Amino acid sequence: MLTVAGSANCGSKRMARLPRLLREQESLEAVIESIGGETELRPLLTRILTSACELIGADDGAIGLVDDERRTVRTEATYCMPINELGTERPSGSGLAGRVLQSGAPVRARRYGDLPGADQTALAENAVIGVPIMWRGRMIGVFGLGRAPRAEVAGRRRRRGFTVRDVEALSELARHAAIAIENAHRYARERHRAERLALIGRVGQLVTANLRLEDLLRRAATAIHELLGYENVAIPLVAPDDPGTLVLTACGGTYKDVIAGEYRLPVAAGLMGAAVRERAAVLVNDVSSDPRYVAAPGSQGVRSELAVPILLGTRVLGVVNVESAHPFTDEDSDGLRIVAGQLAVAIENARLYEASQRAAVLEERHRLARELHDSVAQQLFSATLVAQAVGPAFARDRAEGERRADMLLGLRRSALGEMRALLSELRPLRPDELNVAVEPAAFARIGRDGLVEALRAHVASQAITGLAVSIVDAGYARQSVAREAALFRIAQEALNNVVKHARATRADVTLDACDGVVRLCVRDDGVGIATAGGAAPTANGSRAGGIGLASMRERAAEHGGAVRVERASEGGTVVEATLPLELSGTP
Repeated sequence: MLTVAGSANCGSKRMARLPRLLREQESLEAVIESIGGETELRPLLTRILTSACELIGADDGAIGLVDDERRTVRTEATYCMPINELGTERPSGSGLAGRVLQSGAPVRARRYGDLPGADQTALAENAVIGVPIMWRGRMIGVFGLGRAPRAEVAGRRRRRGFTVRDVEALSELARHAAIAIENAHRYARERHRAERLALIGRVGQLVTANLRLEDLLRRAATAIHELLGYENVAIPLVAPDDPGTLVLTACGGTYKDVIAGEYRLPVAAGLMGAAVRERAAVLVNDVSSDPRYVAAPGSQGVRSELAVPILLGTRVLGVVNVESAHPFTDEDSDGLRIVAGQLAVAIENARLYEASQRAAVLEERHRLARELHDSVAQQLFSATLVAQAVGPAFARDRAEGERRADMLLGLRRSALGEMRALLSELRPLRPDELNVAVEPAAFARIGRDGLVEALRAHVASQAITGLAVSIVDAGYARQSVAREAALFRIAQEALNNVVKHARATRADVTLDACDGVVRLCVRDDGVGIATAGGAAPTANGSRAGGIGLASMRERAAEHGGAVRVERASEGGTVVEATLPLELSGTP
């Protein structure tokens, strides 16, 4: 039974605690209001922790989030703690956070150093309190706060432990903190979803950008880092000449600074290699426990790795690989699968585009080589023959020598004109030249007068020496300029071969159009080829392969035609080119 004095004493104690309880309630309401508007997780945790320390008078503290898969608590926010505490992990049962995780209940200790696994020696004398942060029956985090001992009094330190009331106040704050943390997680998931959609859109733009392959990969790696915030991004491709090797040139994030140039790694090793071998995404949230993990040069603080193969059908083109200090989720994997699918199309398009560019360059080089052979080289050959005869001609007859010199000058001018026309195709045109067609004189004559007259002008020039040539129009029908230019070059090459190899005195060029084809026939009275269907004859009549015959056949094939070369029954050689007749051909 309480005495009247005892009842009065209890009442006075309650009255003394009432202002403190009111202050705590007001502080708690202020904390709840302040954390309700924060959406970013790290600033939110820092604000909650600071408020908790102020609320119950703690000198230091930390908030850790629980990793259910690994059964650890990772420190995500600190208050007046050593700098190395942030980011550390405590397994179940180790340290204050590990004890709370193990027990699932609040933990108080008069001395932090007495707890198993306590590794912060500077805080060993502090009193500590740990409270779980629960959400729908599941622990999602841990409060851990500490108080330093008071100054020494009479040679002894007075300890400042935490009370049951402190546990109750911190538990109430933890209940509201759980709601704020879950809201922040939801906000982060929605933002991450929006960022993935933005990334998919960005990569979709790269697919249609006709970029060089290296530029495409670098831009994709940068976009993944900037939009999704992954610390390390790498997009290696399977080497086309070595399927057992991945070649990395495109990086994002930290790797952009630490990996320079080309880095090669075997498909047989590492998590990226596993993604290639298995043709499936590989997600590891604890790389230290996975024997397949291979650390990249300069990588630090990597906890998780996600490698997604870039698949085109059943073919693996490469890998989208990301690394982070935080765990990945299935949503991360799903988002990168979509990106990898888009990249597969983009990579294939870039390779096809580059292949077509290389083919176009080779085709153009081949065309120019053919033009040089059929025009300039032939002019120079004729000039050489004339030059060899200039001296003897002057010795016999000055007038004949001068005529030969004039022929040599004319051939030189003709070859120079052909060369200038080809060079004009190799240099970019100035704006005032864009509508000016630069072409050999023979092609200009074709466009103006037609093929027959262009050939007559050609054989009348100094280009054909020592050979009588007749041009016969046997019912020829005008064709397009492109076709007539091809036939002109075929006739030009055939006549030059006669001059070079056939030891002929005469050649007849006949043009006709009947039975749905245009026909060009060049017949000479020379030694003839050794075997029907062979190449142009050499001086002794043997077959000789070379650019000339291939050039004639290619020119005819470009217009759906063919070239036939055979020995004539009465001697000499017949070169016949046939092209499909263009009934509506225009000059």
